[in-house]
Amino acid sequence: MKASSVPELKGGQMITILYGIGVIVLLYIVYKIMAGMGLIKTAAARRAENEKVAAVKNMETDAYFDPHYLKDKIGQFKALGSNTAIVYAQNLRDAMKGLGTDEEAIYATFGKLYNKCNVAEVALYYVSQYNCDLQVDLLNELSDKEKTKLMNIINGLPNK
Repeated sequence: MKASSVPELKGGQMITILYGIGVIVLLYIVYKIMAGMGLIKTAAARRAENEKVAAVKNMETDAYFDPHYLKDKIGQFKALGSNTAIVYAQNLRDAMKGLGTDEEAIYATFGKLYNKCNVAEVALYYVSQYNCDLQVDLLNELSDKEKTKLMNIINGLPNK
């Protein structure tokens, strides 16, 4: 029996194959450049955009920022205590006061909370101390990416 042999490529066939590979590589490079410039949305970019939209929507509608959220929850969660909640409210106000925003101070403050109900506690003292809505201030001060990061911190907190 004869072993099967690989057909030989002639010069013109080899050039055609190399030309085809070159076109594919060129198209890939153009795709990467256009994706990098934001002209083409990759799956990862679409996923990140969807996360940002969801975070903004959650932040706009999240009941945890409503001080009235606590009415039904008294005694059901680990409370911060008024002194701690006042200090956290002051930290948040200081982080958003004046020119620029200290996002890291905001993240650090929310990272110290025991649970999601503590967000409402801080919001309650924020309103009473500064006559401003914490949720509105955060929405105005943070970019979509920053809102996403903040909501990830809040969503990582236990419910009670």
